[in-house]
Order: sequence, then structure tokens, then C-alpha cells
Amino acid sequence: MSDDWDVPDRSFVVLGGRTSCAHELDAVSLIVTERDDTAGLGLEEAAIVRMCASPTGVVEIASRLRLPVGMAQVLISGLLDQSRVTARHPHATSASPHDAALLRKVLVGLHHL
Repeated sequence: MSDDWDVPDRSFVVLGGRTSCAHELDAVSLIVTERDDTAGLGLEEAAIVRMCASPTGVVEIASRLRLPVGMAQVLISGLLDQSRVTARHPHATSASPHDAALLRKVLVGLHHL
């Protein structure tokens, strides 16, 4: 934060003074653009609309914008309010964490890394 009181904080400017989310978003929620027009949006919000033409995770959005996840969540929440994007939340699976087939798939995936 700047010592000069006349210079606004970047996070305040980016968020337009908002401090909370109206929507509950997980870091792994996928965000998808519904309306690709960016008229009236700030730079970061317009970037989110463009990058979410294909499903993009909240964490990836934050990383690409070089913002903390919480700030990205506030921006995405505003876009959800405007119906410019939708969120696809992760679903719990019915598989047991001790399911042998699931564990084998995870192990194979790790070997491929």
C-alpha cells in the first residue's frame, strides 16, 4: 500500500470497492462465459470473460491475472450477477476414497506425469 493517501490501492480500484462475494466459489470451480460482450467492464473483468470461452478454474483465472484468489472470486461473483459467466461447481463422487479402481487410475495418472 502506498504512503500517499491520494493514490488508491490497486485492489480497491480493481474490485471497484467491493469486498465480498454474493456467490460461493471454490478455487476449483469452473467458470464459463455466457455473454462475450465486454462493454462496461473493467480490464480484469473483460479478461475473465475472454479467457473463459472454454471452462477455466478460479485458481487459473487468479494466476493469469496475477491476483489473489479472493480478489478473483469477487470479480467472478460480479460477472455471475450480470449473467456474463456461469460457474460449474465440483461434484462429490460416490466413489470411496479407498476404491481400488480409483486408486489405480490415480497411480497411472501420476506415472504419466
